[in-house]
Amino acid sequence: MKVVNFTIGISLLLSGCSEINQKSINKDSYKPSSNKIERVVTLTSLSTDIVSSISNNKLVAIPGSSLFKDKIDYQNLPRISQGRTPPNLEKIVSLKPDLVIGTKGFHDKILGKLKDINIKTLSYELIDWKTLENTINIISSKLDINSLEKSNEIINTNLKECVVANEPNKKPNVVVLASLKPILSPNSKSWAGNLLKRYGLNSLTEDLSSKSEFRGYVNLSPEWLVKEDPDNLIIIQTRPGQYADFETTNPFSNLTAVKSNQVYRFNYYGLINAGSLESINNACLQLRKIF
Repeated sequence: MKVVNFTIGISLLLSGCSEINQKSINKDSYKPSSNKIERVVTLTSLSTDIVSSISNNKLVAIPGSSLFKDKIDYQNLPRISQGRTPPNLEKIVSLKPDLVIGTKGFHDKILGKLKDINIKTLSYELIDWKTLENTINIISSKLDINSLEKSNEIINTNLKECVVANEPNKKPNVVVLASLKPILSPNSKSWAGNLLKRYGLNSLTEDLSSKSEFRGYVNLSPEWLVKEDPDNLIIIQTRPGQYADFETTNPFSNLTAVKSNQVYRFNYYGLINAGSLESINNACLQLRKIF
């Protein structure tokens, strides 16, 4: 059972781009067109989705992402990055953006270079549901849209499956297996851990201290998993059919969740890496099946 794709993915999610390979840009080579934001370059799939939901015609370039495959709204927009390749600084500058949006930590270097040549930037950090709402509000405000009204519209339309009226009285216990070799599971300091809590699910790894190289994730042993014997298991897949033999592999085959057919397979995007509004909404829809 290989977990190479997940390890690469979560490394990209939790660590910054180490290098910006483009040539240095002269500060005088860029002059902002106006104070109004009309041209936006996004460095993440989530910010792309948010800007598109607010004002699609303001997008001038987006990151390359498998999440945008077959998405008509994004087909004709240039890509400023692909996979593990850092965003192309020269290409971004040539597009004369009024605003470039990236994430804290991951895009600090390139956003710093853009700031140096007077290009407006915005960086956000997604920790929990509240920071997602705040990010939508801030982007709306930057684009000169009624932020609170637009935020509510996006949440009630694009994230309708994530709207939780009341926590259920019963709190099913669950363990999320983000990878199997090594066994990694999110604690409360991760996006996944917070989303589970939002649904009132009792994550058995919520309060475990992280000694993993990935912030917000804990290493588990097979013995720990057998001892805790969760009623529900969520397995993260980075590709269809991954871990197809999990239920028949020792010691996992004897777990209560396996015997009672309470093993759920989630996509990497949505629960581990927020990815997009659509992938978050899909994760919320699946979480509803557990309680």
